[in-house]
Amino acid sequence: GDIQSAAVRTFVCPICQERGLNEQDLVDHCNDIHHYDNRPVVCPVCVSLPHGNPNQISRNFIRHLNLRHCYYAEDYTNIHQTDTLNVQYAIIESLRDANRNPR
Repeated sequence: GDIQSAAVRTFVCPICQERGLNEQDLVDHCNDIHHYDNRPVVCPVCVSLPHGNPNQISRNFIRHLNLRHCYYAEDYTNIHQTDTLNVQYAIIESLRDANRNPR
């Protein structure tokens, strides 16, 4: 593939502005440092996607990160298809995971 697709996208933490975090680093960083910080922010990962909405506020950003971005988006979702389809795939994956790992 071309060089661009091989490059890891990095993000700025919307809570403390720390830079250079890849998707997994951002999840880990927010869980470690901002776990109880529930100020509404815009998710930088969502904004970076083709269908991203720069005005979409996450009211519970940490929960959102853990639900939507606890994996690399490119590995699990087709970033060129609609969010609705991605959500459906995420739900299916989540159900599969729940069946593999019963509580």
